[in-house]
Order: sequence, then C-alpha cells, then structure tokens
Amino acid sequence: MKNDSKSIALAITATMISALILGLISVWLNIERVDKAYYLRRMEKRLNEQEALEGKLEVEKNNLLSPIRLRQLAKQYGFGPASQGQIRRPREETKP
Repeated sequence: MKNDSKSIALAITATMISALILGLISVWLNIERVDKAYYLRRMEKRLNEQEALEGKLEVEKNNLLSPIRLRQLAKQYGFGPASQGQIRRPREETKP
C-alpha cells in the first residue's frame, strides 16, 4: 500500500511538472508568434511605402523625360536638332 501511494505521488508530481513545462512552452511559442506577426506587419508596411515611392519616382521620371518638356528645355537653352557631322558614333570593335 505504501508503494502504491509513493508511485501515485510520483506520477502526480511528474504530471504536474510536465504540465508546467508544456504551459511554459505554449506561452513562449505564443510570444514568438506575436513577435513574428509584428515583424511581418512592419515588413509589409515598408514594402508598401517603397512601392508607393517607386510609383511616384516613375511618374516623375516620365514627366522629366516627356517630349514636350524636353522641347521646352531645348528651346530655353537654344538647342536644336543636330546638323550633319555633329553626331558621332563609336566604332564597333571586332572580336578576334
């Protein structure tokens, strides 16, 4: 009878220790999950900001390189179409 009560006490103690360890692991995993979720949100926000900036820069580039604006700048600085002999093309080197 004495052995039975010792084995039951030992089993209950082992079960309680196992439950405590499993509870701590569960809490730790939940904290990690929340941390990863915050990190993912920050990365998504950064990606959206960079995509928005890329779109704005593309619009600005297209605006700066538009033919109408380039004609206005050429007229402002006195540039015109190139005449004969003003355009030089580099020689293409032949590979041996």
